[in-house]
Amino acid sequence: MGLIKVCGLTTPMQAEKVASLGATHIGMVHFPKSPRHLTLGEIGKIAGRLKGKAVPVAVVVNPEYTLVEELLNLVEVVQLHGDETVEFAESFPRDRIIKAFRVKDERDIKRIEPFAERGYTVLIDAFVEGVYGGSGRRIDTALAQKIVKTFPKVILSGGLNHQNVGELLEEVKPYGVDASSGLEVKPGVKDLKKTEIFIKKAREFYESDNKTA
Repeated sequence: MGLIKVCGLTTPMQAEKVASLGATHIGMVHFPKSPRHLTLGEIGKIAGRLKGKAVPVAVVVNPEYTLVEELLNLVEVVQLHGDETVEFAESFPRDRIIKAFRVKDERDIKRIEPFAERGYTVLIDAFVEGVYGGSGRRIDTALAQKIVKTFPKVILSGGLNHQNVGELLEEVKPYGVDASSGLEVKPGVKDLKKTEIFIKKAREFYESDNKTA
């Protein structure tokens, strides 16, 4: 089964519901500039409700070392969504870090390389000036295909929703998919019907993909 992440959840009730629909990972944002920002206490509360149901992921941007340490006591995985170096990432267990990249063109492949070479799961998102994720902008499909063919563990993000996830999975064949704003009623609140369709299409792809592998 591939990784199916729904990000930007803000309430325990919705997080539990999305997990019950079949998401493998639930993302929560700790970044004050984001409209989906949660406190450490709120993240801990949601993570506690997800035990045995889905993997809780805390998303941060250019954090201090101590913040990542604190979050790893609350959640299973921390997603570094800023300009963090591979040396910073190596301060933490490899299987508990996802490194996100906002990709603009092929030159960004070089930035991904050191993380992928060390076995990190990477997430690719569309580049939007001054915005660290959640923009709803779609990544260039040809560029995404090239990155997925180059590195083993790539999560596709950026502009995914219930309508395009099936097509993008077929075209790009990433290790995982991640959606946030494309499934929302408003920032931090998911449309559960759209979310259900998104997860269902992703699961169908990964289950059939595994069967034919």
